[in-house]
Amino acid sequence: AFGVQGGARGQPRAGLPIFPARLRGAAAALGGADPWAAAMAARSFHYTKVEDREVQLRVFLPLGMPEGRPPKPAVVMVCGLLWLGSGVLGQIGLAFNDGFGYAFARNGVPCVQVHTPSRHLAYTRIMDFTVCLLWPLSWFYVPRILLIVGDVLMLSIISWDILPLLILPFAGVLGPFALPVVHLVIRGFQWLRGDIPGPKRRSHQKEIDAAVKWAQQHQELLCSNGKLILCGYSSGGHCASLYAGSCAAPPFDSVVLISGIYGLRTHTWSGFRSLLAPVFDRVFLDILGVQTNEERDSQSPDAMIRREFNGQDWYILSAKKELMGLQPFEDILFQTKTLCDALLAKGAKVHRVTCGLNHWVLVLNIEEFVRPFCEGLGGEKK
Repeated sequence: AFGVQGGARGQPRAGLPIFPARLRGAAAALGGADPWAAAMAARSFHYTKVEDREVQLRVFLPLGMPEGRPPKPAVVMVCGLLWLGSGVLGQIGLAFNDGFGYAFARNGVPCVQVHTPSRHLAYTRIMDFTVCLLWPLSWFYVPRILLIVGDVLMLSIISWDILPLLILPFAGVLGPFALPVVHLVIRGFQWLRGDIPGPKRRSHQKEIDAAVKWAQQHQELLCSNGKLILCGYSSGGHCASLYAGSCAAPPFDSVVLISGIYGLRTHTWSGFRSLLAPVFDRVFLDILGVQTNEERDSQSPDAMIRREFNGQDWYILSAKKELMGLQPFEDILFQTKTLCDALLAKGAKVHRVTCGLNHWVLVLNIEEFVRPFCEGLGGEKK
């Protein structure tokens, strides 16, 4: 219904619909926002610098709250996009994760969202291996077309990267060679532009710390009570739990982890899982740059809890079937027992919660948790 969208660096775009004065004032304070869900929440964009790189913060603010309502803590949420951090699919991922920010804001709690880790799939060798592995399927016409389209979308860094789709009308003539031709054309263009090899990996811990400091410095903008809640989803849950368990983290009011990955220690696996270790080692290397057992240990939250929590609340959310029951991968990636045991040993209050059907559609049910959680937050000032 309402449509004010933040432009470059949060500046409002002109010529868009006007909405009521109270909502307009709150949106203006954020530099132009995009109200959603019956104008009860607004989104805007802000930026902070980490190692001379601009990091985008997506800020979600409650609108139209009752007068005199005590302020509540602000949520700093870490959403990981793994290999989809930019490009065509990256924009879809960002919009998908906005659902979490809107859910908190609609329930009266401001949310500052940062996306890390984030490394575009094109900067890895994953699609190169995938094309080689699936190439035999391209002998059949329909799978050939689907593989070509999927390859292009996965590797696209800029809009020009979709141009190789112009080869599709000739896919019948090229036969099974159409897929490798398209793949090599994209890779060739990216190499000529200097896009591969990709940039160095971003420091997710520094980016989380910068987002936390930004929220602390903008208490008035967020209309919060000065307290902070740390939240993380998916690979962002992995990074958020690492940060919250470190001695460098500030005292959070509570920690909420949603469908996170909490252990990378493949060298401890035995039996059939040990056969899968080289595959996961390659994945963790592409995402996080960890190569040795010691490096994987240092990036495993369930092995890196370093502080006492003295009764701090940790909410560990999992979907009913993270990967729709696909074992052993579901248990390898999303089991939470070792993290919960480590937290309990350090004095945390651990609340295990089931929410949503699987890892990807969990966001559709997240309000089942968010609503009572936000209602239970104290409004007193720090």
